[in-house]
Amino acid sequence: MAKIFIDGIECEAHPKQTIIQIADGINNGGKQIVDIPRFCYHPALAVAGNCRMCLVEFGLPGRNKDGSPQLDESGNPVIRWMPKLTTACTTEISDGMHVKTHHTSQVVADAQKGVLEFILINHPLDCPICDQAGECPLQQITYKYGPEESRYEFEKVHKPKREKWGTKIVFDGERCINCTRCVRFFDEYTETHELEIVQRGWNNYPALAPDQTPDENRYAMNVIDLCPVGALTSSDHRFNARVWEMSATDTISVADARCSSVRLWVRDNRVMRLTARPNPLVNGFFISDDDRLNYKWINDNRADAPTIKVGNAQQTADWPNAIQKAAELLRRYRPDEIFVLASARASLETNFVVKKFATEILKTQHLDFLRHIEGADDALLIRADKTPNALGCDMLGIAPAAGGISADDLPEAVWSGKIKCVLAIEDTVEEWLSPEVRAKLEALILLPHNLSDALNEADVVLPAATFAEQIGTFLNFEGVLQLARPAKALKHQNRELMKEMALSRWDKHATQFDRWSSEENKIDAKPAWEILCELSGTMGKAFGYQTAREIFAEIATSLSAFNELDYQKLGKIGVKLEGVNV
Repeated sequence: MAKIFIDGIECEAHPKQTIIQIADGINNGGKQIVDIPRFCYHPALAVAGNCRMCLVEFGLPGRNKDGSPQLDESGNPVIRWMPKLTTACTTEISDGMHVKTHHTSQVVADAQKGVLEFILINHPLDCPICDQAGECPLQQITYKYGPEESRYEFEKVHKPKREKWGTKIVFDGERCINCTRCVRFFDEYTETHELEIVQRGWNNYPALAPDQTPDENRYAMNVIDLCPVGALTSSDHRFNARVWEMSATDTISVADARCSSVRLWVRDNRVMRLTARPNPLVNGFFISDDDRLNYKWINDNRADAPTIKVGNAQQTADWPNAIQKAAELLRRYRPDEIFVLASARASLETNFVVKKFATEILKTQHLDFLRHIEGADDALLIRADKTPNALGCDMLGIAPAAGGISADDLPEAVWSGKIKCVLAIEDTVEEWLSPEVRAKLEALILLPHNLSDALNEADVVLPAATFAEQIGTFLNFEGVLQLARPAKALKHQNRELMKEMALSRWDKHATQFDRWSSEENKIDAKPAWEILCELSGTMGKAFGYQTAREIFAEIATSLSAFNELDYQKLGKIGVKLEGVNV
């Protein structure tokens, strides 16, 4: 293995690797060794080398005519420095190479300051109204390495502003610094070529190619994350919130079986946006637009507070009375008259408790979950299975016991009168039981996320927390186990007291008198596993779980694939389970 020296730090390197890759820690577990500023370079895209921000000095050990290394009077290698600066993103390493960055070379620091001055010559000074402010690489790098003021006193170049690229993206050409990341993304990752560079010199900018629109591209919004300035913004999120007003929680997407790693951004207990989070085990650097836009259901149309059906209307109840009513209904029926529907949309912890409740409390053999298949898998990230935990349900053994009725056979079983009571957890009953079949049921108990027609027909509704309101694990279709962390607080919860929950500046400093802090956006719901634990206690056999960690610990001891795992070991990337039949 080759060795190079960056600012005097010895680094291991492999052939064909570049200076910037070594500095970023490609051979150091991803832990950055030296920070080198950049705009056009991205590890998932081909090298362009056009921003010139990553300039460095480099030199190689001198050699004598006989090939032996040249040494100085102290016995140290003599380094022959190149006469010009080079870009760290394009320069491949060689054994013994020495590199100086802006930390140790004033020449590099001055060059980078000059590059930034040229970039800023035509860049508008609109940070106070730019959506990217607070998370803008150009803003941050200018503060760290750039000039304190501009010497340019002439009118700036004007380009297209507020140009809609379809319905998902808005383009501001005057903010663009021509890094070409967006163009390269469409050319290299999706290979759909929606963009091209038009004009020349400092007048050039990316534009839609003739007869092209990114609306049909289900990955188009990744260019918003890629853009190092505020040139590309989301139509969905534009001018809705500033980055410092929101908390950012590292979690996963539940849009499909990929379970892409994402960040949920929350302000005043409402999810404002969802962005990609790098994970080499699952989604690389990008996510689909299906993932990115799959968050409004977490905020809106939520089932809020338990209800009991009185006559033909739903009446709000407190939790003890609603759980007592559900227990009374379940006691009325024989085990073979009750069907329990688990959910591939729920966490492993919830499904583990669902199975335990069905087999130990209700003693029914009728237990299953629904598979939601829509369309087909694509060649990148999107999966036809629109549930995040189907493989997890399979591994937990969520299936009918001998002689049990499956979810597919349930409508006929209800129609014939074999099944009289259904307990459904975190799934949409409407997709599965028609109104006519639901009318044949004597008892329907739902633990839903959102309002629906079925809730008006249910005898008891016990609102369940979403993945964004609790901690839990999900197993994707490739056998990667990841942790979903809470981003929103439920009613009667305090964000500041929840260790797993991220806090924004507003969360840390808000008082009851501040407009940005309210209880209105908190849902009166509970994690489904917690509801079932309370229900089990009411029915005479309390499970006794106090936290999701305790449930996962029991899963880890009962299933060999999960042995010796815990939440801490899962971290933010997850763990690929060995021996899992994917």
